Amino acid sequence: MRGFVFAVVFIVVFSGLVASIPVGLQGVGGEVQPVTPLDPSILTDFTDYENYTKSDFEDVAGYLVYEYNLAGRDWVAGTDEVTFALLAKVYWFFLWLGQVDVCKFKSPDGIERGEEISFDNIDDDATDGAVRYSMQFTTSGKAAGALVVYWNTTTYSTSSDAWDNDELYMLHGVGIETTATNDIGALIISLLLLRLPDVPMLVNLFLAVPIWACIIYVLWYIIKEMIPFV
Repeated sequence: MRGFVFAVVFIVVFSGLVASIPVGLQGVGGEVQPVTPLDPSILTDFTDYENYTKSDFEDVAGYLVYEYNLAGRDWVAGTDEVTFALLAKVYWFFLWLGQVDVCKFKSPDGIERGEEISFDNIDDDATDGAVRYSMQFTTSGKAAGALVVYWNTTTYSTSSDAWDNDELYMLHGVGIETTATNDIGALIISLLLLRLPDVPMLVNLFLAVPIWACIIYVLWYIIKEMIPFV
């Protein structure tokens, strides 16, 4: 069993060291290039995202609306320039009959903000001009990804000032949390790669160790039984 024990210990130690490498030493970053420094953790775990600002919204009867497609769903972001709301269209047999599923927001501190967030909410929840809201559909109860709001605090003291100058940036990102109920394979892969969303690396490591141990043991047993001289 010495080989088995060595393999488990090696994977645990190696995975822990790799996952704890400082962000600045991990090489070139991803596609997102924010205009103001952000904590990299608020932009992680997104398999797809949509980024927009005030200039992307269109005036529809006095209400600003921005429509986009993300993760196979049609989304509508709306604002009266006081509060923001986000919803997804619900289709029946490929037809949209006007039904929508509205998102509700939860702050990083776990505060339920309801179906709308205001500039005051953003200012209260943000740290150094950046905040990530977890979102959940009101009707279906499923996860709806996360909304990241950020701006340059050196130039603008509040989010409303940044919005007025078209420099309040919103990023709607989706990751495995939006498909975990339908794709358990993606969830297991993220667990094994220590990339579970909103889970500390050390906790993820403890969860992954038993699974890695079982995988290694099964491989070791198969090799031992199939090759006589092992």
